[in-house]
Amino acid sequence: MTSPTGRAPEPWHIVEVPAVPSADHPDAWMYHGTSAVERAAEIASVGHDDLARTVRQLVSGMLHQEYSRKQRLVAIVDRTDGQAPTADDVVGFGFASMTLEHNTHAADVHVAVHPDHRRRGIGTALADRLEQAAADAGRTTFFGWPRSPREAAQGEDALVPATGVGRLPADVAGVRFALDRGYTLEQVARMSRLDLPVDAEKLAEFEAEARAKAGDDYRTHTWEGVPEEWHAAYGRLMTRMSTDVPQGELDFGEETWDAERVRVYFEERAASGQRLLTTLVEHVPSGEMAGGTSFLLQDGKPAYAFQEETIALKAHRGRRLGMLVKAVNLRELAARYPQTERVHTFNAEENAHMLGINVALGFRPSGAEAALQKRL
Repeated sequence: MTSPTGRAPEPWHIVEVPAVPSADHPDAWMYHGTSAVERAAEIASVGHDDLARTVRQLVSGMLHQEYSRKQRLVAIVDRTDGQAPTADDVVGFGFASMTLEHNTHAADVHVAVHPDHRRRGIGTALADRLEQAAADAGRTTFFGWPRSPREAAQGEDALVPATGVGRLPADVAGVRFALDRGYTLEQVARMSRLDLPVDAEKLAEFEAEARAKAGDDYRTHTWEGVPEEWHAAYGRLMTRMSTDVPQGELDFGEETWDAERVRVYFEERAASGQRLLTTLVEHVPSGEMAGGTSFLLQDGKPAYAFQEETIALKAHRGRRLGMLVKAVNLRELAARYPQTERVHTFNAEENAHMLGINVALGFRPSGAEAALQKRL
């Protein structure tokens, strides 16, 4: 058997990745190799590497394990020249994350193999190791999130999730791999892309209409990061994000965020070379944060931003707060980061309300993400 490159496949082995203090540390070569594999896998999967994590993100994530226990593995080809392995020898990686305070029955499991080294058992070996480690830690539910460059067209052979909403092409490799391992397709999320700039006049109209609907009781605040005095309020929004967005039958319950967890979250983002541009909306009579949204920006990747969470608390819905915070944050993004060319985001296909806001703002479908679940 030969590899897709026409070469005979090299033997390989799996090693665990230790935490290192920085991306330029001599022992960080496994992180550089992981980043290269992820870039190649993302391009093969969705056609771009915007969302592939940087070496700095990978290193920082392993150093910050205050709320999740994390494990990284890499598959390395065996060298025959007697030299020590380098980043170029990494051909696959695996990652597992297990929350420590909530949902302690569950684990996220992610595996990727360089396109030139697939169908050699590398992905299976990585997944076996991670799932066994999670099971040994008492985890009984595993989640996976592979992506497709598109949703299935009508009349095309398709995989349909348990929710009945959304369709994936039947041949999506990552989904097929997981289904063969006993995972079930629970939900499909639409990947959307917004090309910038958005028409400023149209955006101003959306903001004005939303402010008129919200009324004078609601006031917006925009920050790069969130001031410490608002961390507890931001944490309440993040707590609701864990339960109030559509999740189908995914066995995932509430995660409580307090001010300390928010502080650690922002600290880890900064260490990863990331910044959050956040707009929150305050209910002035009560002082409660009624909703908010954030853009995530990554050092070294100035052309894109990722649309993070958007939420309006149930008690404040029906006042167009979702459109309000999104329109304001887009306006601020254009003013503060004019070099940004595109925004990516994900929404469950059954989340018609949020998808409607995104479509109105100009987001267009760019792919799909599968929410997969395996119960032991």
